[in-house]
Amino acid sequence: MLKRASLLFTALFFISIPLKAQSESEIKSLKFGLANYLNLSSFDAELPFWLHNQKFGKVDQSSANTLIYGALESELYSKDYFSIRAGGDLVGRISENSVLFLNQMYVKFDLGSVKLSGGRFYNPLALKEDELSTGSFTISRNATPIPKIALYTDGFVAVPGTNEILNISGLVSHGWFTDNRFTNNAYLHQKYLYLGIRYAFFYAKGGVIHNVQWAGSNEVNGNLPNSFPDFLEAAFAIGSSDSEAPRGEQTNALGNSVAAYDFSLELFLKSTYVKINRLFYLEDKVSSRFRSPWDGIWGLSLKPKDTELITSFLYEHINTKRQDSFDFEPYGTASYYNHFIYRTGWTYEGRVIGNSLLLTDGTKDQPIYNNIIVAHHLGVTGKLPFQMGYKLLYTYSRNYGEVQDQIISQTSETGPVIGVLRPLEELKKINHSFLLDFEKRLASVPQITFGAGVAIDMGELYEDRVGISFNIHYQLH
Repeated sequence: MLKRASLLFTALFFISIPLKAQSESEIKSLKFGLANYLNLSSFDAELPFWLHNQKFGKVDQSSANTLIYGALESELYSKDYFSIRAGGDLVGRISENSVLFLNQMYVKFDLGSVKLSGGRFYNPLALKEDELSTGSFTISRNATPIPKIALYTDGFVAVPGTNEILNISGLVSHGWFTDNRFTNNAYLHQKYLYLGIRYAFFYAKGGVIHNVQWAGSNEVNGNLPNSFPDFLEAAFAIGSSDSEAPRGEQTNALGNSVAAYDFSLELFLKSTYVKINRLFYLEDKVSSRFRSPWDGIWGLSLKPKDTELITSFLYEHINTKRQDSFDFEPYGTASYYNHFIYRTGWTYEGRVIGNSLLLTDGTKDQPIYNNIIVAHHLGVTGKLPFQMGYKLLYTYSRNYGEVQDQIISQTSETGPVIGVLRPLEELKKINHSFLLDFEKRLASVPQITFGAGVAIDMGELYEDRVGISFNIHYQLH
């Protein structure tokens, strides 16, 4: 990873030299920080859930962490509607798995409302999600960014001639899974397209998101289809025309698709901003026809305008029980985030790429061990007296493992799962996870911010845990 990042950094350096002759580069953002995360029972104990999740893969869950990090973004060139920026985040982590790595390293070309970005950078789709969220089912803030080249709109862009009532947002990208996996050297194809209608006090949005892992090689299947015609089949989610492709890719669709139908309604009321959203998760072609309409996320966001005590409120309901199962089958037959060819599944660098409540053990072969869940999640931010900021998260979940945990015996190794099944209630593990964070900016030195927090897990899914965090960062720009 460091070798690839170093090569990219070198390329950016040489790109910047001729640009500086036309326009002096300008630092847009510069930040340094120190953060500590600790389970109070032991330095070697795993961290509570909310101390390591939704942090872009920076925090190691297996032990105490000390992070030393720096982030820089510089504008290399700017003229009229065109600009070039480059930046990155360097993280040094001391933990059970100590490492020095580039969490980001990118170059971005801006041309009005269109962006072209290359490198390792925070995915635009992840940044659409509320920072209080458990994470989208497709791309969230949970894993280290996957290196890619992406062409996308800068948010929603008005369609000409519609008086800004009709808006669109889109992305297409090509990425590389660079970590050590069961199927190595796989590609990532991503795209989304949203349509928005804004009028008076409401803004309705709807779109389709499609991610697909394809190509690569493994010990079982050898080299998987990787030509341009294969790319088109993966991009349009159709069966492979390659007679040497695995049978499942011929009869279903080439690659491992992770997709969603995503809808939201925003209301701009006098005293409150309201957002209602619904994401239907799609694991395969069957789910695209609403075989499991309740699977996915319901969300409600509120942002009151008349008080600082609560600046943002979020509620989410998460359900993944059905997973395309028929009534005579066990729940969870689609085994969300696992895959029979791309067996490392929807993970990157040992972390789930999507919603963080679906759990991975970090291994390479079928690592998702808890993907049948029902959960309720609350998040609140605000300001206390003396301009003390706070964030509160609470997650209640019922966890049922994955499909194989229900099977005592079955009549056939192929076809639908019919046999003796363990009742789902016998597998249920209830869990409560809390987080309370505080943040204070120094009045005398506003560039310096201190933070502290406490996180707690209680229930049957994890051991009961209590953890704390401390951080300080200095932002020059």
